[in-house]
Amino acid sequence: MFFILSKLLANLIRPITWIVLLLAYSWLGRREKRKKRALLLALALLTLLSNQMIFNLAVRVWEPNLLTAGQIEEPYDIGILLGGFSNPYIQPGHDRFNLNDRANRFTNVLELYRRGKIRKILVTGGNGQLLSDAPREAVEARDFLIELGIPDQDILIEPDSRNTHENALYTKRLLDEAFPNARCLLLTSAWHMRRAYGCFNKQGLHTTPFPVDYLSETWRFTPDQILMPNARALYLWELIIKEWIGYAAYWAKGYI
Repeated sequence: MFFILSKLLANLIRPITWIVLLLAYSWLGRREKRKKRALLLALALLTLLSNQMIFNLAVRVWEPNLLTAGQIEEPYDIGILLGGFSNPYIQPGHDRFNLNDRANRFTNVLELYRRGKIRKILVTGGNGQLLSDAPREAVEARDFLIELGIPDQDILIEPDSRNTHENALYTKRLLDEAFPNARCLLLTSAWHMRRAYGCFNKQGLHTTPFPVDYLSETWRFTPDQILMPNARALYLWELIIKEWIGYAAYWAKGYI
């Protein structure tokens, strides 16, 4: 039930949804005073949430500090890679593995393996869609890693999880059976690391966090950053707001 509710409510926490609903009310509402307030609020939200510099300030506070590959002196037994880095709906897709905006998760774990910082790659993630027959991401990722030359014996998959809580739960079961004493590096997006790390710790699987896919950028005091609206900022706010609400829900549920 928790999984179903989280998917159903996802559309309601999108900033663009709030703005559209406010604009609709400002047009179709009956009370003039409330219509004006709705319009002003919609414009205020659009202005604030499309500002790249304001977003950069907020995400810098949320994302954890960076651990660099150079700081890893002794290789980890396993690098645990959380899914969410591919898009099975991109066409053509029958002859290729299509990555999405979270592609740095995948490329960074591959880089760590190539540099000898991790000995094995464990991909955790199945099909996280509520109504979809999309393939299981971990299975598809394994096939692609093999195509890239990674030996099959160095790839582990957990293909059944649908969310971060299940990532941790099922990965812990897998490692308890096959690699109970493994030293593990946890890789996911920096903005998602707090929730992921909390889930894995809650399951008793102690890992070293290696945040990747940072959204924070170098400060650039230019007109396009300070004054001009940025459509991508709206999308990035959607990610962060969803993550904040997800973190709070996981805490209330006892997952972290």
